[in-house]
Amino acid sequence: MSDDIRPLMDDWPYDPHEEMMVRRIVANDGQPRLQIRVELGILELHITGRPDGRQPHGFPTLLDYHLDRARRELKEPDGERFELTHPECRELQREAMQFYHRRVSWMRLGEFALAVADAEHNLAVMDMLRERAADREDWLESEQYRAFVLSHLTRAKALDLLNQSHREAAIDALDEGIETIEAIFRQDYERPELVDHNTDLQGLRELRRSLIERPNAPVGIRRESDRERLMRELATAVEHEDYERAAELRDALSQLKTQA
Repeated sequence: MSDDIRPLMDDWPYDPHEEMMVRRIVANDGQPRLQIRVELGILELHITGRPDGRQPHGFPTLLDYHLDRARRELKEPDGERFELTHPECRELQREAMQFYHRRVSWMRLGEFALAVADAEHNLAVMDMLRERAADREDWLESEQYRAFVLSHLTRAKALDLLNQSHREAAIDALDEGIETIEAIFRQDYERPELVDHNTDLQGLRELRRSLIERPNAPVGIRRESDRERLMRELATAVEHEDYERAAELRDALSQLKTQA
């Protein structure tokens, strides 16, 4: 088997005009994956646990490992309080970057509930760094992105609720998120001018305004293509070991490719 990925890249050409190119696939091991097409190649992510598929120290994520350390510490009140070293902080930040790539992929595919979960993971990483980083600079390096991650979380929550036809609840989610981010700018960052000039915050306000002023208008939720839908359903079928359905979906994908 060749290590050359050029055939894969040629089969899925990079389009510089696309904001982001993401797709679901079924890997050679039969498990679903996400792929992101970048100019120089393809990134492949696991859809559960850590996006790179690893289990640090036997835990689903590195964050889970450190949370377990904190729980064990509570059971030993006389023990020494652990702090995260600089390399440990760096590894947590690397994990957060993986979750960021998967989060924006879910947003692109319209899988907003999954985007919420990945945003919550990264906020928990920031909380861990704030509480345990031995060097304050390691915490601040990640903390500066809290408002950014919160804006993604708020948008994903609202769009997920809209997909369920819960418009009022979506507006409430936007109100809560906007209020939280404004408080961060004013109190934590001590940058009150960002309340009126931050583009992420402005985007949330614009979404909220559109829901109130045009209650029956579409809000720009991207519709998936037939191919994306079939790939998503195939990944779900494989995940649930419904191989008969998976075979039908593979045939449908083959027909779709022939018609293209």
